[in-house]
Amino acid sequence: MDVTFRAFTARAWFPVAAFLLTLAGFAPASRAEPAHACKPGDPAPVRLDISVSGARSTKGNITIAIYPNDAKHFLDGKYKLARQALPVTLPVTHACFAFAEPGYYAVALFHDHDNSGKFKTTMLGLPAEGYGFSNNPKLVFGPPGIKRVRFKAHPGVNRVVVQMQHYGG
Repeated sequence: MDVTFRAFTARAWFPVAAFLLTLAGFAPASRAEPAHACKPGDPAPVRLDISVSGARSTKGNITIAIYPNDAKHFLDGKYKLARQALPVTLPVTHACFAFAEPGYYAVALFHDHDNSGKFKTTMLGLPAEGYGFSNNPKLVFGPPGIKRVRFKAHPGVNRVVVQMQHYGG
């Protein structure tokens, strides 16, 4: 691989790293529609039941953020609707988010191996920890756009399955 391609690849991943840092808690929570973890008997009309597979260990937690259907602010931590950090369970980690309104949403997550609250990257700025998005797009040169990861949430339970990805296999 020539140096130019390697540099382009690393530069393209900087937005992913920046997003994951905001997901890790470096940006304030959104003032948008409040969401919360699902509770038994919860009257919230819309539930996102998220299943995450592909974690390589039970160390750390999986941090999950939900975003509205807003291309301009997708992956900007200031605009996330909700965030949860959950202990990893293998083979699948489950999370549930409750919302008041149906609509289009997007899921973004990462595996925080050491509970540092920070997404690790390599010296080139490439992901060093697992990450994933709703609709499971394959990523090569940076993060996906909102159109590739959004989904329509209807009243009731909406199942979202995310296969964690690892840069370089």
